Amino acid sequence: MIELLKSILGNTISIFTIMNTLSAGVIMLSLVSESVTKQEIETIARRCTKTVFITMLILFLSGTYIFNFFGIKPDGLRIFGGIILLIMGFDMVQGKGKKTNHQSTEHEAARQQSDISIVPLSIPIIAGPGLTTTLINLSLVHKSWQSYLSVTVAIILCSVSNYLILRNMPRIKERLGENGIRVFSRLMGLVVGSLAAQMFITGVLGLYSNYIKI
Repeated sequence: MIELLKSILGNTISIFTIMNTLSAGVIMLSLVSESVTKQEIETIARRCTKTVFITMLILFLSGTYIFNFFGIKPDGLRIFGGIILLIMGFDMVQGKGKKTNHQSTEHEAARQQSDISIVPLSIPIIAGPGLTTTLINLSLVHKSWQSYLSVTVAIILCSVSNYLILRNMPRIKERLGENGIRVFSRLMGLVVGSLAAQMFITGVLGLYSNYIKI
């Protein structure tokens, strides 16, 4: 039981850190009008969370089958995923947050959408390449039912946290301010970078042991 709780905690921290919901919330506020109501924010948060939850669950449950179908080695994903997460972690440590809608025309187009909860907020801002590779890697690593239960519970906990943060994002931004959010993002960047290094080294050692026999 203790091991299961430790596994749930570890998976929850990994997934939540890579989601970086605080940065996504800042982007959400930049995409809605200044006159947006609390009810509208809550609706966006609810729809976004449903989409992210379903996406994460599908990626985790189908990751192994996708790689078996294409004949891709898990270590190849770990190396590529480690590189993606390393870039994400580096950007987070520098305080850059999530990258999306850099061009003014794209930003304005997103603001004019009637519903931003699915695109671009859920995909690709929250459920982007980093989260995708992480969930597929977890799918390849975890084999027992206890492991599947651990990741599934972690996905549920992260989805609940995602909803609560997005729903209360105006108040959070007011309390923390831009500098507070950047400090938190930089701390999370250290965790993401550490996860990236572990994933990358595991992939390299795996390929080395499989293809370069001494």
